[in-house]
Amino acid sequence: MNEYRLLPGEVIINEERVLEDDDPIFDPRERPDLDTAISMIIGQQAGYNIPFASVTIPRHKSLPGQNLFECLFGRDSLLVADLLKFKRPELQLEVVKALASVQGEKFDRLSEEEPGRMAHEVREENDPVALKISADANWKFPYYGAVDTTLIWLKTLGDLAKQDPAVLEIDVAGRPLKVRAIEALKWIIFRLQTPSGLIESNRSNPKGITNQVWKDSGDSYLHADGRIASITSTASIETVGETFDALRACISLAKLTPELDWPLQEDQINAICSSLQELLIEYMWVGDHFAIGTDRDPLGAQQPIDSQASNQGRLLDSEIFRDEKFKVYRDAIAAAVTSPGLLGETGLRTLSSNHPMYRAGGYHTGTAWPMDGVFAARGLAKFGYATEATEISIRIKRSIEAIGGYPEYLRGDYPEGPLISHYIVDVKAPGLPNSLHSNRIIQPPQLIQGWTIGAYAWLVENYPDQSS
Repeated sequence: MNEYRLLPGEVIINEERVLEDDDPIFDPRERPDLDTAISMIIGQQAGYNIPFASVTIPRHKSLPGQNLFECLFGRDSLLVADLLKFKRPELQLEVVKALASVQGEKFDRLSEEEPGRMAHEVREENDPVALKISADANWKFPYYGAVDTTLIWLKTLGDLAKQDPAVLEIDVAGRPLKVRAIEALKWIIFRLQTPSGLIESNRSNPKGITNQVWKDSGDSYLHADGRIASITSTASIETVGETFDALRACISLAKLTPELDWPLQEDQINAICSSLQELLIEYMWVGDHFAIGTDRDPLGAQQPIDSQASNQGRLLDSEIFRDEKFKVYRDAIAAAVTSPGLLGETGLRTLSSNHPMYRAGGYHTGTAWPMDGVFAARGLAKFGYATEATEISIRIKRSIEAIGGYPEYLRGDYPEGPLISHYIVDVKAPGLPNSLHSNRIIQPPQLIQGWTIGAYAWLVENYPDQSS
């Protein structure tokens, strides 16, 4: 096969072709226009009109690995709404309210609910996907196993309140948004109580999501030698920026609601923000580049997960390196995300092609996700790296326009390999942790993905004259 490569010791236990070469999804003339695509992904949750993570066209509904994400996903829906604010500005507030309506109130090990935490995945009890996940992994829904959703929610609410402070008075399920913001801040304070001083992925459900961030697959955090990072102490680089932005949003929200009893004062929040900047550099800056994250070794010492990956681009979309004293780090990120190892023909690879575990079709180990590249490009443009931003953006836009859908991700080896993978491949490997009975090393993407539609909308808005 030319669509995947086996690593030493890996044995295929399942190989299944999903997409045929003559599928209309490979015909760019079949791609829905942008307005139609946006309408396709808008659904309802608790009466709110919100973008689903993905939808499936009728001819693909029975295909293996498709039709998985047609519901409210906290992180996804917030980011899609952000990217679509040029065209559908009302969506951000709708997602904020939808998530507020299911904000965590108690500790629940199976759903991973925690007070103040925003949900990751919201499904109806009779949803076939929910029934299968609950049977296989003992989840409860709503499922809260993500550490970044609450952070992005707070930043989004802060941005909305700057435009119109009245949104903070909106009542959702008996509590105004301003009170829910305080509960979200309390959750951040709670989750920062770690040995690293950072918010870490640490699940309460033994079968819950391992890496509770965007790169949530079990093999997405890899050391330079290919070892899989800790499943109890991993902190991802972009989450540090998201934590910083959420805390800065809380300062603005507190100033708009001085009548409330916020758990931290401005100087206390600023001190935490300064600490985050210092810890980010201490744990993840490796001489001349950034690691993908940090975890602890068997003796409890903090160590970098020293792999070159796309996540670092999100730091430029954050405000964490806004000050001029951080320019050397911004320069290093700009150089890294446009290096041949990370930047391919389809955009920004999730893992450098120079890494020993790189796979061009690996879910988070080599594919290029349009939304990931667009957030990096947006940050590059914000800090004046116009050439780098344009280079990434053109490649992503050209790739989307070459296919008949809006795929979740694209292969990292195009045009040598296909634009998207055709197969599902599962392997057994001697190096897998006990939590991974098998590893899905390749699979086709969801083919109508919300944040790819959002990414394309952003590209059309900012690079209208660039096309295939």
